[in-house]
Amino acid sequence: MKQISLFILVILFTLTCRAQNHYQINGKISGQTRGSLLLVRNDGMKADTIGSTELKNGVFIFNGQLNGPAGGYITTTDGSLTIPLIVEPGNIMINVTPNGALIQGGKQQKLFTRYNLIGQNFAAEQAKIQAAAQQPEADMKNLQARIDKAYWESTEQTNRLIQENANEYATAYVISLGILNETEESLQQKYNLLGDAAKNSIPGKHVATALNQFSKLAVGKEAPDFTAGMPNGDTFSMYAVPAKFKLLVFWTSTDAASRQLNPELIQLYQHYRPKGLEIISISLDDDLMVWRKAIEMDGLVWRNGSDLKGRNSDIAKLYMVNTVPYTVLIGEENKIIAKGLLGKELRNTIADLTKKSKKNK
Repeated sequence: MKQISLFILVILFTLTCRAQNHYQINGKISGQTRGSLLLVRNDGMKADTIGSTELKNGVFIFNGQLNGPAGGYITTTDGSLTIPLIVEPGNIMINVTPNGALIQGGKQQKLFTRYNLIGQNFAAEQAKIQAAAQQPEADMKNLQARIDKAYWESTEQTNRLIQENANEYATAYVISLGILNETEESLQQKYNLLGDAAKNSIPGKHVATALNQFSKLAVGKEAPDFTAGMPNGDTFSMYAVPAKFKLLVFWTSTDAASRQLNPELIQLYQHYRPKGLEIISISLDDDLMVWRKAIEMDGLVWRNGSDLKGRNSDIAKLYMVNTVPYTVLIGEENKIIAKGLLGKELRNTIADLTKKSKKNK
């Protein structure tokens, strides 16, 4: 009799846990009646599809089990629609209209919405300022002051919300989503604000991993090797490129600042290649033909590489690249000499290096 009672208690405990961990997402999408939807978890090192369902007459339902909150998104299989959200045990309601998505969820989703609202307000102000800048009578100095103020206010609001909710999953998740838009210093500052529970969450650990990668890229550290595809289909590895000094240049063929830098790089290459400099351009493009055309038009005669993954480039992630153009200057034994140099600062640094190299002969 006691054994039977114990067995029943175990079953009841298991059922209770499952009920507590169960989530249900009920949603409606205006203007779209049919199709397949995926629920993707995206709060760690890689995305993971945790659910799928069919859209019928504009309505969908996801059911599943979670041990805790999980940041991610709902998307159509063709990628035409993406709905960011935080899934938590319990009921979640979503209503998607041409004006956006209204999501009614748990505590973490509500906090996530507050963070998103700050970003949306900044984006709206930025759009107004950009529109005003197109007018013939535009006061550019005043408009720049407005954008600086809007950016400062959004940053202050975000940091205040982080401090007020330092131990929440949503806070760690928001910080992790912005990793590639942060410098090492700003990311470290935000991470330091987190409480232990947030640091130990999946997105908190993701941020810690990113900070560890930043530390590996410090000046004096050995630059990580990589293999990149070339426009002709061949590949090369960074370590295998013979040179006294290597200049990695991260760029994109569709980025105006990247293209404007290329003539200057050509001058550097012509002047300093006989003194041991090699340039390696790594493109964050995703279109082979567009990339090839830009290389030909700009006359980039040195090694050009890309994994054609666009902003999701594994090589860019390896070097924590958050903007283009971006440079990494590498010396003998593949040690990092400097990062982020452009213009006069880059020219002067390379000139000094080649002079020192000549004296040491």
